[in-house]
Amino acid sequence: MISQQATYLEKKAELFLALSNDDLNAIASLATSETLGEEERITALDANGQILFDTFDESIAGTRSDRPEIQAVLKNNPIGRSLRESPTLNKKLLYVAVAIKQDKKLIGILRIAEPVNAFWPESRQMKQAIFLVYVTLCALITFFIFKLMRQRNRPVETILPVLKRMIQDPTHAETIISDTSQWDELYQSVNQLSEGLSRTYQSYRATEKQFYFLLEELTIGVFLLDNQHDITFINQAMKEQLGFYQEIHGHQAFESIIMEPALIQMVYQLTEEVPFIHQEIVTNQRKKRLDISLSYFSETEQILGVSYDFTRIHQLEKMQKDFVGNVSHELKTPITSLIGFTETLLDGAKDDPETLTTFLEIMQKEAQRLESLTQEIIQLSKGTEMVYDEEEIQLRPFFNQLIAGYRRIIQEKNLSLILEGPNDVVFQTKMELFYPVIKNLIENAIHYSIPNGKILIHYTNQNGLLIAIQDFGIGISQSDLERIFERFYRVDKARTRNTGGSGIGLAIVKDYVERLGGTIQVESHLGIGTTFTIHLPNLEGTH
Repeated sequence: MISQQATYLEKKAELFLALSNDDLNAIASLATSETLGEEERITALDANGQILFDTFDESIAGTRSDRPEIQAVLKNNPIGRSLRESPTLNKKLLYVAVAIKQDKKLIGILRIAEPVNAFWPESRQMKQAIFLVYVTLCALITFFIFKLMRQRNRPVETILPVLKRMIQDPTHAETIISDTSQWDELYQSVNQLSEGLSRTYQSYRATEKQFYFLLEELTIGVFLLDNQHDITFINQAMKEQLGFYQEIHGHQAFESIIMEPALIQMVYQLTEEVPFIHQEIVTNQRKKRLDISLSYFSETEQILGVSYDFTRIHQLEKMQKDFVGNVSHELKTPITSLIGFTETLLDGAKDDPETLTTFLEIMQKEAQRLESLTQEIIQLSKGTEMVYDEEEIQLRPFFNQLIAGYRRIIQEKNLSLILEGPNDVVFQTKMELFYPVIKNLIENAIHYSIPNGKILIHYTNQNGLLIAIQDFGIGISQSDLERIFERFYRVDKARTRNTGGSGIGLAIVKDYVERLGGTIQVESHLGIGTTFTIHLPNLEGTH
């Protein structure tokens, strides 16, 4: 339709040119005659595209050399066409421009235009009719094809939803009821398959549940990684060994749970060529000593890890060796002294009254030291499972009574002991654990203070009991600070024996503070003194 209309305008422009003998003035008079259609517009332009006259508005002037149809003629084309919006009329027009030449030289341009709405409705109706016929034909063809395919695909349409439900919920057995004998055998086979799958899956789920329950109850750590190194299972024992107590939802990258570099390195060392690794590691966070075995299954590309925590066994073995060695050493000294002095007395020293008295005093001191050592070993060996009664303690009277027991040695060394703290502080704790802690710390401060020295005891009960015991004695070196809480470890063995120390007092302090749920810190410098600070929670309202 557009092409026909353009041809019509083109013929009309040629007619104007023929009637006017290519004279632009004659064209102007013809354009105003009745030969021009009602909505048709004629514009005459010179060879440069400047408007000479326009039938729409005689006052219009200026250039139109930028219009597509004019540009086509200016480029030596005899005719230019363009379907565009007219900025002058604000309508969509079909433009046809024809070159006016004399002696093959362009002397002007005749442009004729017509609104699209003059002929577009007929084109739109034709397009609608063609489209309607096409749609009707396609609908008929589609209907017949769909009907044919439906007949052939009826079994698939029936079975496919059943198979999908079997996959989504294997525990439920699906049943297909056939309405025709043509596909009855196929439907019965699917029913049998569904029933068999349901029984097999239920049995598998029951076995899997029992298996994972068993793994969860094991004291051995177990974890499983898939081919992407995501954790698909980790039991409670493994979580405790790694110090991970959060719930795992779905698959989770093992690096977000396993933070131990040695274990991560073991995982990445596993390949088809190296399918098994066994190694002992010590965890960084909890200092657990783990015996780990990793196995790689090439069929599923999964990794199974089994971890045995022998931290306690290792500690017990070390403690047993240390205990036997240290106890033997500690008991040997007073026993050797008692035997030596006894033999000396039996050899004749008992006949000298002065020597007899001196030796008996020494033997008494060694026997008392042996008794004290035995009592401390018994006290330290008491298990954590023991239940201790809680009671309220008036702290000021408690400290005064405890200090009074050391009045003689305090006077002998001329020590100044200062007690700082509120008079009315009441603290609820377990006396059987609390008393040895304070006694040992005060006793150490007295024994290791220099003569004419000072001891400062400060306590306060805000958000728990805070006690600081400071002496200005010989102090402890930085290398010894790391080991002072070990059993039978002594900073100065000669001095400790002279003061009657056994080397387990601070081990008792640390053990009992931890049983009370508290913490202990020590700060010391050689020649300056030592400060022990303990923080204990108030047990009021707890059992």
